[in-house]
Amino acid sequence: MFQFKNIIKGNYLQYVRSYSFLITVALSVYIAFSFVPSPEANYTTIRLGSFTGDYNTAWIGFVTAIMSSTILSLVGFFLINGSIRKDIETRIGHIIGTTRISNTAYIITKLLSNFLILFSILIIVCIVSVILSFLYGNGQSFQLLDFVLPYTIITIPTLFVVASFSLLLEIIFPKKTILQYGIFLVGFFTVLFASSSENQGIYDVFGLQYPTTIISDQIQALHTGQDTALAIGFISGGRNIDKVVTVESISFTQSYIFGRLFWIGFAFIVAIISSLFFHRFNIKERLTTQTKPQEKSNGRSADFQLGNITSVPEFSSHLSPLIGAEMLMLIRKSPKWLWGMSFCLMVAMVFVPLTFAHHYMLPLLWFLQVGVWSDLVTKDIAFRTHYFTASSYQPVQRLFISRIIAGVCIALFIAMPLLVRYMVELDFHTLLNITLGAIFIILLSVFFGTLTKSKKLFEIVFFFLIYSNINLVSVTDYFGAVHTSVSYTGIMAILTAGLFTGSYFLKKLSYDY
Repeated sequence: MFQFKNIIKGNYLQYVRSYSFLITVALSVYIAFSFVPSPEANYTTIRLGSFTGDYNTAWIGFVTAIMSSTILSLVGFFLINGSIRKDIETRIGHIIGTTRISNTAYIITKLLSNFLILFSILIIVCIVSVILSFLYGNGQSFQLLDFVLPYTIITIPTLFVVASFSLLLEIIFPKKTILQYGIFLVGFFTVLFASSSENQGIYDVFGLQYPTTIISDQIQALHTGQDTALAIGFISGGRNIDKVVTVESISFTQSYIFGRLFWIGFAFIVAIISSLFFHRFNIKERLTTQTKPQEKSNGRSADFQLGNITSVPEFSSHLSPLIGAEMLMLIRKSPKWLWGMSFCLMVAMVFVPLTFAHHYMLPLLWFLQVGVWSDLVTKDIAFRTHYFTASSYQPVQRLFISRIIAGVCIALFIAMPLLVRYMVELDFHTLLNITLGAIFIILLSVFFGTLTKSKKLFEIVFFFLIYSNINLVSVTDYFGAVHTSVSYTGIMAILTAGLFTGSYFLKKLSYDY
């Protein structure tokens, strides 16, 4: 037991002591603030029909617990996914594979350490929510039990399920990150929509139905016959002051509590079952070697002689060969089925309404390349080629720039059907906005990768941006889907230039030291 405790502690401290954890904390604070919008904000996060609650302790606890159970779980998956892969990359897994620790014990320790990471973020959300309850509460008394119980009963079981499902996908598909993301997203939204329907009972993974029903009944008692359907997310439109109700504390029944405990037990069962299929870091690379027929040497040795070389390779400082090679590597990294799906969506962008293609299909197509763009600059660390690339001729001015250009070219190629349609309509301003968006998202990956030396932060931020863009949140629009003003284009140009400048100097410092 003491050995397991040390492993859990080591896994947790390895993440907490990393530089990326500080950025994760800052991002968590921002997300927590967005969960409870100010009374004057132009969006809401939880609505029941057209009703929202007064900012008392019960309502803030309900809103932040529900948002943590859904949005935090969604973002948290990208944060904790890859914990086993990290042990493989650092070679720690090979050491663990030679010890006496069983597969079940190892997976359980991974489950608990991943849960602790998510729980740490949940604590940050709680602290920020307490501050907001005093800030927006208009002097109302703070009821600790009304605030803490929703987190304990609603959110914590969901975090266990997400931590367990992340390990299951990583064990079944150890080298297919995009497939893991795809399966999780499909499963997440399927379960979320199912949880919104009635009579889910114990099958309500996110724990939405019972507390929503209680709040809905309270609203129906004040406004009979009104629609109180649950809406979750970043919903455009501020609060209607005439539709603000005072919510009372939620009393959780024993059957609901047992249902939530069931999901904690289910998470451990899934972890135990997945340990039966754990590879124990014995992943065999499938390498195909071509055997060439041996030529007859007539008894002469095949020694390599420099004197036989008649041509000397010419030095070239052009970027075009490097850009072509980087583009080829980016294309080959994505599986063929993913490119097939992307081409189908690109063709569909020609026929669907122009607004729909711009608002929804373009961000989805770009998100399919998250696995390619996320390690645009961190692959040198993953493959241990950092010093090799640093010793090349002008690595920042040539290799680093060529990777950025290759990523932008891929992004613009994916957006080509939409660009052609805007070109036909002579809408060059929107063309410029989309081009700036492609450059911005590539430079965002480069900046975060260079700063944290990890691809996790970009994956989380990129997904958060895509989710906000699909919900038409104007503040996160980076490719001109919502904003069309010249001032917006200027702001994006300044942000893009700032990202490039910061990435360039950070990369130069990393090579110098």
